[in-house]
Amino acid sequence: MLEIWNNAGFYLWALTTALVIVALAWLAYNTFAAKGAAAALAAAVDTSLVEALDERVTSLAEAAPHMQATLGRSLQYTGLVRFTDVTGAQAFALAVSNARGDGFVLSSSVRGGLNAKPVTRWSSLQPLSLEEQSAIDQARGEQDKS
Repeated sequence: MLEIWNNAGFYLWALTTALVIVALAWLAYNTFAAKGAAAALAAAVDTSLVEALDERVTSLAEAAPHMQATLGRSLQYTGLVRFTDVTGAQAFALAVSNARGDGFVLSSSVRGGLNAKPVTRWSSLQPLSLEEQSAIDQARGEQDKS
């Protein structure tokens, strides 16, 4: 081993040094060339596209309060109660309301088919059955969870 080192040691050292220099040059090129390419790409981006995007973001930001106000009036909470009426037939009461508690209760009955009653602030001026009130309470419970 000592004989190989004495005869070719200089060449092995030179080869190792050359490989280290090549590896450092490759690393430097990939590190700094990528930043230069990104800067060139940023300079090549069409400014009209950026302006159009800025206008869209601005219009959405201006429309956000209107969307929030509209969302409060949309029907978004439901309550459903299934029960057996006095004749033994299957029946239901469905309450649908918005965030303010305004909406309607739809109930089925053997005598009248479907019956709808308006709901304002989680109550109705018309008399409600126990099942209809329970459906309204379910819808109100959904609002409390969110």
